[in-house]
Amino acid sequence: MSATSAALSSRNLSTATERLAQFATGASVGADVRRAAIPMVLDTLAVTLAGGAEPGVRALMAALDPHHGAPAIPSFWDGRGYRGDDAALLIGMASHVLDYDDVSTLAMCHPSAPIMSALLATARRDQTSGKELLDAFAVGTEVLIRLGQAMGFRHYALGFHATATLGSVGAAAACSRLLGLDAREAAHALAIAASLASGLRANFGSTVKPLHVGIAAANGQKAARLAAAGIEGAAEAFEGEGYLHAFSGGEVRSWPEALDLGHPFAIAEPGFEQKRYPCCYMLHKIIEATLSLRREAGITLGDVASALVRMPNGATKPLIHPRPKSGLSALFSAPYAVIAGLADGRIDLMSFTDAAVLRPEIQTRLPDVTVVEDASAPKQGAEVGAAPVTVSLMLTAGGELSRTVVASPGSRQDPLTEVQLRAKWADCLLRARPGLAAATLEGLFDEGLTIAEAPTVDGWLARLTGALAGT
Repeated sequence: MSATSAALSSRNLSTATERLAQFATGASVGADVRRAAIPMVLDTLAVTLAGGAEPGVRALMAALDPHHGAPAIPSFWDGRGYRGDDAALLIGMASHVLDYDDVSTLAMCHPSAPIMSALLATARRDQTSGKELLDAFAVGTEVLIRLGQAMGFRHYALGFHATATLGSVGAAAACSRLLGLDAREAAHALAIAASLASGLRANFGSTVKPLHVGIAAANGQKAARLAAAGIEGAAEAFEGEGYLHAFSGGEVRSWPEALDLGHPFAIAEPGFEQKRYPCCYMLHKIIEATLSLRREAGITLGDVASALVRMPNGATKPLIHPRPKSGLSALFSAPYAVIAGLADGRIDLMSFTDAAVLRPEIQTRLPDVTVVEDASAPKQGAEVGAAPVTVSLMLTAGGELSRTVVASPGSRQDPLTEVQLRAKWADCLLRARPGLAAATLEGLFDEGLTIAEAPTVDGWLARLTGALAGT
């Protein structure tokens, strides 16, 4: 069945649950979709490996019991093996702790992190081909994103962390595909995941936010395994008063007929947005504007008296920490993005350490930044990504400088080049293992580019693990 025919046939299914399950198990993934997935897999793996060095992830490692039985999922970082659900929890938290993973503004979510984390913790690596991994990844991210589109922005506005709530279901679809479940079993897996889904935006800026991704990955994997063992869910878990209704605040009760899964795959068109900066994606246009003004005008923080940031209606919802007191809270702070960008002339991983955020010269200037939303109608989903953001700087010497950014950094309109993706790969792996040779970094990246042809994924993943362990 082609991707198109799978999408068209889904219109004849009676429930959203059946629609999702049939797609997860039966959709054909074309070569173009796999090609689009490869850089997302590499990018997600890079930020995951880097995230393993973070204190919150290390704390989680200490809380998990190692597993010595079969099958134990090997850790990338500490040489221990873990049960599948614990491995998913750990990998998932690491994938999102730096907030450097990719984004889809179609559903205001991070699509790749929960799906890739679940698959890495589920795959029998010596029996899973690169093609099978990519196919499951494409299916899982598609279910995640389209489910978010089906509910609309209301879901996010209610206070849910969409990556977490959608991620549980997307991960269940991906794991169902990878484990070879049939459509009936996959429907049960999705129904189970629908009841496990959780996550609140109120936890943004804390270690619970990245933990959400681990919980989603573990929930999805667990749902698929429970369904394979015979646990059954409701036939209408997503419609009526099910998942769609509950998570949309009562606005959606059935799958929108115009929304066809896999037609096209979102990963291929319009694609995901890969992050250029390690922070909330709603900060990226602010950072682009600020750094451009600093560079082109030759100014620094001392030359600026105050700043005004104008954003589209709805874009500030994740930016809940105007006065951050830690690296984690600064990931969601527009004032910090402006002040740190002006002070340092860069925004990178080192910008979001506690020490960088707590510098007195930074903290005292945060009140000088005002952030406002425009008076237009509230923007939803991709509308937010397409809307302009303007940064205006009022200079101490008098006068004003302004820059408006329309294209989202890392999107198709302003993409990461392969050179930038390679540099991000190297930066992330060096954070996980300082001193890695440039030739090793390049070789591992090049091997990843050919993952679609790999008969099994265990060799590449083992070499990555070995590189981080220094073996």
